[in-house]
Parts: sequence; C-alpha cells; structure tokens
Amino acid sequence: MSIFKHIGAALEGSKPIDEMAEAYPHSALNPAQDFANYPAKVFLGTKNIFAYRLDFMVSEPDAARVVHAVGTEFALPSPATFQEGHIKKGSLSLHFSSRPEFGGAVIVIVTNSIPLLNEIDALDLAPPPPWIVFPDADPSALGSLQGAMEYWFDWHFFPFWNSADTAARSHYLAKHGASKAWLEFVALHAP
Repeated sequence: MSIFKHIGAALEGSKPIDEMAEAYPHSALNPAQDFANYPAKVFLGTKNIFAYRLDFMVSEPDAARVVHAVGTEFALPSPATFQEGHIKKGSLSLHFSSRPEFGGAVIVIVTNSIPLLNEIDALDLAPPPPWIVFPDADPSALGSLQGAMEYWFDWHFFPFWNSADTAARSHYLAKHGASKAWLEFVALHAP
C-alpha cells in the first residue's frame, strides 16, 4: 500500500499509522507557522503525525519548480523521474508525489520541513485556469459541474480562488486572459 493511502486512512479516522508517526515526531516540528494561503497546508498533529499535508495542482513548468524546491531541501533520487517516495534528512521527513493530470501536475506533499514549506510558498503557485485545463468547454453551456470537471474545480481551482484576495484574482484573470464567459462562470460558481 502506498504511503499516501496510509495517510488517507489516518485522515479518515483510522488508527494513525505507526510508520507515519515515527517519520514525523512531535519534537521535529513547530506547528505555529504563518504560511501563504495557497497551497493550503493541513496540519496532521491531531492524527499524531506532526507534519503538514499539501495537495494542489500546478502547470508542468511550475511542477518542475516544485521538484527543484524539494530537491534543494532533500536529496531526490532522480528529480527528472521522481514520482512518489519517502526521504529523510536528519529529523526532517518528506513524502512526495507528483503525477501528470489535467494537463499539468497534481502534487501531494507531507513534510515537517518548514524551510521547504516556505520555499514552496515563495514560488507563488496557482493552478492553470479552467479554460486551459478544459479548452473545449463552453462555460455558458456547463450548468452544474459534474465528474472530472467538478472534482478539478472543488479540489484544485476553488481552494486557490477562495484563498486569493481581489487583487490576486484580478491579476490571475488578466495574466491568463479570461474570456467574459469564463469570468461570469467563475463568479457564478465560486463558493
């Protein structure tokens, strides 16, 4: 079973996994940190895992930047092909996964490395916009979201969008050239 399935089991209320608790001891982390809102960092201490979990989507070039940031803090076996694994560096641990999805990459990180989390925040990450991820979608004809599109919006776009202030949203829309139809769709569907 992959380590991320173990983490999922722990988050769903199962007994915390001993190996995860061992990889992330209380003594190795100060949970009182001030992080950027995106990507969201979920503290796992209530599960006796003293680390933060990040689950986010970025473009392929930004995924390479994330892998580079990870590589500056932890010795990756092969940054070009690294997909999933666990790495230790002294008292610091990292579980990392990057998989191609939605025309970009979905990244999952569990770590107690505050320097790595700060490096990731400094990257100023955002998911690609819906008109890039779903280029054939007509926003005026979508109605309610379902399937892969609903999953993508709920788990990747709206967490970013809801964490951004008005200026950041305007910059994002201008940077990515949002059409009027997509502007209306996002305004209507954002929680």
